Amino acid sequence: MQRCFTWSHFFHSAYRNFQKIALSLTKDFSAVLLLSEVAGVQYFRDLLALSDKDQAGQTKLLGDWQVFKTEESCSLEVRRAQGESLFIIAGRQIVTQEKLEVLALLSDAQFKDGLPLSQVVEEIRAAGAVPIVPWGVGKWLGQRGALLSKFIATGPSDVFLGDNGGRPTFWKHSAHFKLAQDKGLLVLPGSDPLPLSSEVERVGSYGFHLPQKLSSRQPAAELKKHLLAKPKSLTAYGRLQSPLAFFKNQVSLRLR
Repeated sequence: MQRCFTWSHFFHSAYRNFQKIALSLTKDFSAVLLLSEVAGVQYFRDLLALSDKDQAGQTKLLGDWQVFKTEESCSLEVRRAQGESLFIIAGRQIVTQEKLEVLALLSDAQFKDGLPLSQVVEEIRAAGAVPIVPWGVGKWLGQRGALLSKFIATGPSDVFLGDNGGRPTFWKHSAHFKLAQDKGLLVLPGSDPLPLSSEVERVGSYGFHLPQKLSSRQPAAELKKHLLAKPKSLTAYGRLQSPLAFFKNQVSLRLR
């Protein structure tokens, strides 16, 4: 993340996108960024360490934002003097033995790559995190798609599927989403910006809204409680990528 974006730009873009959505829904809202960091990346831990520095020490890296601890080890709050605030909640991205991706959200627990899908999900649940199998380009096709279909049909009921704001408009809604919905599983959308400098503007532009506002004490625990209740009030927002933007990003990724 920080290799491509500065923290200040990242936070400003996210809050601006959240605010645009909130204007049509409510004046008072909680803006939440759910991280899903890959193996070897520890940006949440870096932010947590910054919370122990004085304001001058934070300004060097965060600009006009300041980071504050909550009562949870897996969540932080960043604020500006103008009143804007964002909750940043830790999470990991795990690659399974079958080369499927699984997210462990709302937790600072660590997980190993390379284990079978079912085992990864069980370890995530045991750690108190929220397991999500996110859509990815080509990830749900062929044998992996068949494996995921079987997992949806026979797996636990507290698993989620994830949609992705990087999915192009021509890529039709996956049949796996319908399978999940038929079983009563929720599909959670996320912006999932790529590691490209231009993608910072997309942070927070594709996601979901819940009517409940979160407290500054335990935002992760509160959000987890709301999600596991499978609320009908959960609504998705945002637009998928245009074909031009999608292909441009795919080429840029391969030329890095």
